[in-house]
Amino acid sequence: MPALYGGIVIGVISGLPFLSLINCLCCAGVLLGGFLSVFFYKKDLTPQMPPLTSNDALQLGALAGLFGAIVGNILSAIILYSVGNLMGEAMMEFFEGFRDQMPPGTIEQIEEGVRSGEVSPVGIVISLIIDPLFGLLGGLIGYSVFKPKAAIEPLPPPAQMP
Repeated sequence: MPALYGGIVIGVISGLPFLSLINCLCCAGVLLGGFLSVFFYKKDLTPQMPPLTSNDALQLGALAGLFGAIVGNILSAIILYSVGNLMGEAMMEFFEGFRDQMPPGTIEQIEEGVRSGEVSPVGIVISLIIDPLFGLLGGLIGYSVFKPKAAIEPLPPPAQMP
C-alpha cells in the first residue's frame, strides 16, 4: 500500500497539466513519490516487524514509480481526451514568439504534433522506464532519511599504563 500511495502522488504530479512541470526539475515529482512511499512504509512499521532495509526502500521506490507511470498515463489520457492538449497549446504560444529564429517548417511540425492530440506510445514506454528508476532513487533518499539509527556503544576506558 505505501508504494501505491507514492505512485498516486507521482501519477497526479505527472498527469496534471502544468503541475507536471515539477518533473522538469530532475524528476522531482517522481523522486518525491518514491520518498513518500518509504515514509508511509516507515510510518506503518510496528516494533514486531523487521526494521527498514535499503532493499525495502529500493523495492518501494521502484514500485511507486511503476504505479506512478500507470496512474500518470491514465490521468494524462483522460485529460487529453476530455479537455484537449492544454500544455501543447501553451507551448505553441511560447514558440510563436521564436518563429523567426527557428528553421523553416519547425513551427508547423510542432503545431501538427499538438493538433494530433494523441497519447504517444513512446511516451508511455519512456515513463514506464524512467519513473521506476527515479522512484527508486527517491526510495533510497527516503531510506537515508528514515533508516534505523545505529546505537552508539561507549568506548572502552583507556588501558592503564604501569
